[in-house]
Amino acid sequence: MEFSLEHRTFFITGFVIYIAILIVIGILCSRKNKDGDDYLLAGRKLPFLLLLGTVSATLIGTGSSLGATANGFRLGWGGSLYGLGGALGMFVLAFLFCSERDYKFMTLSEEMQFRFGGSKHIRNVMGFFLFIAEVAWLGNHMNGGATYLSYVTGLGPIPARLVTMLGFGIYVFVGGYLAVVLTDNIQILLILLGFILILFKAVPIAGGWQAVNDAYAAAGKPEALSFYGMANISAATILAAVSLAYTVGISQVGTPGFRTRVYSAISNKAARKAFFFSGVILFLFSFIPAIIGMAGFAIATREGAAAVLANPNYTFAYMATTVLGPTMGLMFLIAGLSATLSSADSDAMAGITILLVDVYSTITKKSVPKEKMVAYSRVALIITLLIAFLATLFAQDIIGYISNVVGSLIPSIAMMMFLGKFWKRATWQGGMACISCGTVFGFLYLFAAPFQAVIAGIFTGPAIPVSIVALLAGIIVSLATPKAAVSEEEALRLVIESRERRS
Repeated sequence: MEFSLEHRTFFITGFVIYIAILIVIGILCSRKNKDGDDYLLAGRKLPFLLLLGTVSATLIGTGSSLGATANGFRLGWGGSLYGLGGALGMFVLAFLFCSERDYKFMTLSEEMQFRFGGSKHIRNVMGFFLFIAEVAWLGNHMNGGATYLSYVTGLGPIPARLVTMLGFGIYVFVGGYLAVVLTDNIQILLILLGFILILFKAVPIAGGWQAVNDAYAAAGKPEALSFYGMANISAATILAAVSLAYTVGISQVGTPGFRTRVYSAISNKAARKAFFFSGVILFLFSFIPAIIGMAGFAIATREGAAAVLANPNYTFAYMATTVLGPTMGLMFLIAGLSATLSSADSDAMAGITILLVDVYSTITKKSVPKEKMVAYSRVALIITLLIAFLATLFAQDIIGYISNVVGSLIPSIAMMMFLGKFWKRATWQGGMACISCGTVFGFLYLFAAPFQAVIAGIFTGPAIPVSIVALLAGIIVSLATPKAAVSEEEALRLVIESRERRS
């Protein structure tokens, strides 16, 4: 699957120019960063359309583009399950978790503290957990970008991850959250345009839809063309599909980056509409990478593309380079790059906000001086990116990374959100039990191979059992501990005091 030096140079040049444009946008945005709220939350004034663009760009990220294309290659229509799960997660956020903008929280840790009676214990512990969660997501995006950069440039996995990291890190470093939002809105247009154009190009190149059917039939995979790839309905196939969709959906609910959209919105209504319509966009989009992946399978089978057949994670890069001409291939490559960068930059901003507002203040017992917030934010970004880079060493497969690493860490955060908001009897001790027991279970799954084998054999992944364990622990401990009589006004006052370290 070698291609010419001219072809390779064309792609690398396009990549460099594209990143340079994003950096220029970051420089222009930096002029509006007068304080921490401007740099970290774009002044809390984002309207519906800008929110819709940035949320949609983040949703159509590494998993729903590169990962879903690879899963379409493997599983046919089963590649659409990622988008289904993500859309359901956004609907949950839209209808249940978009009323917190008026409290002027900066991080999900502050929101959790508010929901659990203003307990500083919750705030302090959650800061560390949420930072780890963002690092996990950032690692996933770096893996995704590195997969096709490695294919196109010939770089090894580690240098390719570094290039991906710098690709979004530089314009985020310069321009802050406003740069993230504006570049996301540009990137969502490129993502949708690029994938739609490739959709109409890929199937004819494969020889038509009948050729795609024939390729899967010849490979002994006729079920790939059935409803969500589940022709052979059984308890195992249903559970596997539910597990993947649930992992993606609950991960959206528990990811701090999406809460940042609420805090930075101009109103609760704007955030709610943005979440709902971005879920609709993701659901409709989810069928496109699956079809492209299926066309890729037919083409790779016909052409004997051994590397892609052996590693479907190369499907995206294969379609962008070997199969398509240079111009269409570059558009596809930029669309995929946009999907990765637009997710990574948002999670990077959420990560540094948590690191400064929660983790830093917990360790030092004081808040960052307002006049130094922008400078501190840039240092925090470098630290966050380096830690996330180290996290990429745990997994190579995109969907596998999401199912295992993210599925082990995020669900307990979501369960804690549900407990704190919808069960008035929940105590801060119950919240601590929820997050700690769920996370311990998740780490056991990641690092204890025999335990992982048992859980994977039953549930196919960790997200469902982690959720069950976390929720039960939170309920049991809450019932066993006294509920603090704290009003919402008092809880909010404690949050603000905790932020400023004056209590």
